[in-house]
Amino acid sequence: MGNLHTPAGSDPAKARLAKALRSWRRLGIFWLVALVAWLIVTVLAWHAERSLGSASTITGYALFVVVLSLSFLKVRKYLLVLPLGTVHDWLRVHVILGVVGVVLYFQHSGSLWPNGRYEQMIAIVFYGLTLSGIVGYLLQRVLPGRLADLGGETIYERIPSEVADLREQVEQLILKAVKELDSDTLGRYYTESLEWFFWKPRFLAGHLLGSGRSASWIRGRITALRRYLSDPERVYLDQIEALALRKSRLDAHYALQSMLKVWLFIHVPAALLLVLLACWHLLVVNIYAR
Repeated sequence: MGNLHTPAGSDPAKARLAKALRSWRRLGIFWLVALVAWLIVTVLAWHAERSLGSASTITGYALFVVVLSLSFLKVRKYLLVLPLGTVHDWLRVHVILGVVGVVLYFQHSGSLWPNGRYEQMIAIVFYGLTLSGIVGYLLQRVLPGRLADLGGETIYERIPSEVADLREQVEQLILKAVKELDSDTLGRYYTESLEWFFWKPRFLAGHLLGSGRSASWIRGRITALRRYLSDPERVYLDQIEALALRKSRLDAHYALQSMLKVWLFIHVPAALLLVLLACWHLLVVNIYAR
């Protein structure tokens, strides 16, 4: 009977292996195409220079095409219904084109820092775009996994309202405890310590670093109060602690998703600005060439 189950159990592993091999094969093809294209541009630039032409013209036009192509990833996200390949493949191509773009930029400029002010402006935007692209790539590799580890699906735009709902639940528990137990210990402690925590997302830096500081702070405050409460009050305190830990998970979602959004607010405008500067640079160069 055990032999009958062995093939079925091995099928998922074989499927994952086959999928991984296909993925690596596509990645290899993408890199090969990019390498061949770069070699063609390099050979054409070398031939132009040997023929007393301008190698920078070849590398400049090639770099302009790469910059325009990099902007297509944003367009692809709005065309999910069309059979244009997976978003994952487009992201891979985006990264590969980014690497090729950096190489072409240094081939075109010939230095780390150009002389003209306009060229320096382009360099600043290009370096900023490249740096934000590297940071964004690392964030997209790390943060989605950490968001999945938090559990549950949390919509970013709804987090403030969910935080407000948790605060209202806690305050209702406090009022109920004061009324039923005729003791204001929980109410006074909430006002002095926990109310600050429930007003908005807290410990954002700690959540980004994965330090667990928020949960430790909550448990520290709860433990400090528990010894002074009666058994009925501790029942309410346990419910407050559970709501505080839920709020801490919301804060973690807010911190991680905010970082992903902030990165896009930097990277996308920088890409648009670079395209505009490149268009103007191309126009000026062709005007002076005539």
